[in-house]
Amino acid sequence: MPADHSSLQPADPRRADLFAAAVLAVLAAALAWGWFRIGPDQPVYGLVVVAGTFAAGPALGNPIERRVPARWFRVPGGERMLHRVLGVAAFGRLLERSGWNRAVADPMRDFDGTRAGLSSLDRSLRGNVSAHGACFVVHVALAVLAVATGHLPGALWILLPGVVVHLYPVMLGRSVALRLQRLRDRLPPRRP
Repeated sequence: MPADHSSLQPADPRRADLFAAAVLAVLAAALAWGWFRIGPDQPVYGLVVVAGTFAAGPALGNPIERRVPARWFRVPGGERMLHRVLGVAAFGRLLERSGWNRAVADPMRDFDGTRAGLSSLDRSLRGNVSAHGACFVVHVALAVLAVATGHLPGALWILLPGVVVHLYPVMLGRSVALRLQRLRDRLPPRRP
């Protein structure tokens, strides 16, 4: 599963917001430079977009998560069928077998496997879904711009890496959140 990078952000929410704004400004400048210097039809530009959004993600998760209504993180049970059809579990196994989870995600997730750690896992999932979701929106917006300006091949080079690097992690995070919701619903209430 994708890593939670909230520990990389400043602890003060205002500083985290300023940091996220600065990261977004740098990302926007880099993507604009690449659009005009490299060109949206070049596969290299697609790599610039995916590298830029992947690098920006850690700064975005916490500030976005704080602003998104909690109900957006509630996963309806019917979404599980969508996850199955799209192979989200296979994507999760790929991350596990590749060593990504062990090397990157698990150390940043701060989940100890206990009932007490479930809230930490939930925060991690929300941060991941927020960051990857925001980054995927950048891919979609640039792909729409590419189509609107007559760069159809470029739209594909921009959008497809975002599907793998951001959309599938969002769906995987929501899949885990759905399992977590079901687990929490079955657990007896904690004693004070």
